[in-house]
Amino acid sequence: MDAMLTSFQAWAHALIPVHSVAFDALAWLSLACYLLFAVVALHYALRPWAEKAMLAAIGGGTAASLVLHLSLRSSPDYVGEGPLWKFVSVSQYLPWVVVSVGGLYVLYRIGLQLRKMCCGRQDR
Repeated sequence: MDAMLTSFQAWAHALIPVHSVAFDALAWLSLACYLLFAVVALHYALRPWAEKAMLAAIGGGTAASLVLHLSLRSSPDYVGEGPLWKFVSVSQYLPWVVVSVGGLYVLYRIGLQLRKMCCGRQDR
């Protein structure tokens, strides 16, 4: 398991080295994905297209944050500056939150489907 984690860290660091333009660009992309998710979730959560947009934003933000997290683990002594760094330092924990909330959402959707099948209820 440690060998696999080490190889993922090395891959992420080789792909997006810490303190590089690519790292900053990926941090901005991650932030944009999370902001897109927040906007869509707050305003359009009940519309059919919103679910797809939210899932795309969650997936993009989570993937970007995960790569940032793995790259940071390769350079544990690096500490950046400014608001983007603050976002990156917090966002490295967001994939685990997103995966947990996503799991709860999937369970909720499964529960709705089971309730609909079991009780014969039609949602309008």
